[in-house]
Amino acid sequence: MRIITTVRIKQAMAQYPQWRVGLQLWKETLDSSQVNFESFQQIKALWKAKSGWNVDRVPARKIRDNHFQGSNYDLYIFDIHGTHCRILSRLDSERNKLFIRDILSHAEYDKWLKANLK
Repeated sequence: MRIITTVRIKQAMAQYPQWRVGLQLWKETLDSSQVNFESFQQIKALWKAKSGWNVDRVPARKIRDNHFQGSNYDLYIFDIHGTHCRILSRLDSERNKLFIRDILSHAEYDKWLKANLK
């Protein structure tokens, strides 16, 4: 799996140093050529085993966000440090790439959900 772009992780670490350990764990867990996913259950099981935290999936058809227009990529929401931080990402399993849409606090994520989910 290749993460596009890790710059967002570095920016989030600088802005929220309390998330550094969780964000680094997420990056180390998923940014590896050894990681390949065939199903959401595999993603969820791997992240739960490595961190103890959850992953949710929202179908692309339920998202109004402009970054998802014309996309058939589902949204994967990774919990970091319980629910204090959320990584919003899209998975292109054919090219084995994970695109970071955003890294948000719990409050920011709640606002994003209200504005962008159908």
